[in-house]
Amino acid sequence: MGTLLRDGATLHMTDTGEGLAVVFQHGLGGGEAQVAQTFPAGFRRITLECRGHGGSGLGKRRPFSFEIFADDVLAAADRAGLDRFVAGGVSMGAAIALRLACRHPRRVAALVLVRPAWTFSPAPQNMRPITEAAELILEHGADKGRTIFARSDTATRLYREAPDNLASLLGYFDRPDAKGFAQVLADIASDGPGVSD
Repeated sequence: MGTLLRDGATLHMTDTGEGLAVVFQHGLGGGEAQVAQTFPAGFRRITLECRGHGGSGLGKRRPFSFEIFADDVLAAADRAGLDRFVAGGVSMGAAIALRLACRHPRRVAALVLVRPAWTFSPAPQNMRPITEAAELILEHGADKGRTIFARSDTATRLYREAPDNLASLLGYFDRPDAKGFAQVLADIASDGPGVSD
């Protein structure tokens, strides 16, 4: 694990393994541990924990965006000495990889998109529960916001249809940095990779 300094943010970076280089990014709220659990052996893997994720700081740039996250990831690829690489990720990481491939086609040799939560449109409908949770944290704080969210129609629906998603959303309220991370959630949930179909 190393660090990369960008715009006042100390970002944690992992460069591990050998073989074909794959820059593989985590999902919203995830980090290095999420990627390490799912990524196969036999490749060189570079993962940058995005601003506010894992051990990475928030930095000064606002609003948080796929543009910033992708620029940070490209800087990590540069730090790793990669001229050309496979770009991939899970959920938010897939959207970052998609942006990199479209904005830097000479650098990205292939794409690995795992459960992409964004494709071409900003603020997709599946992000609404995340936006709702973020707004409650920002407006009411983590404890009161969690109580309001747990009683919401969204939480009731997710309890029936997607209990794992509900557990993930409730985890955002329990983070020690809930207020700061809520701004990351709000900004990224309303953004998109900035590419067209």
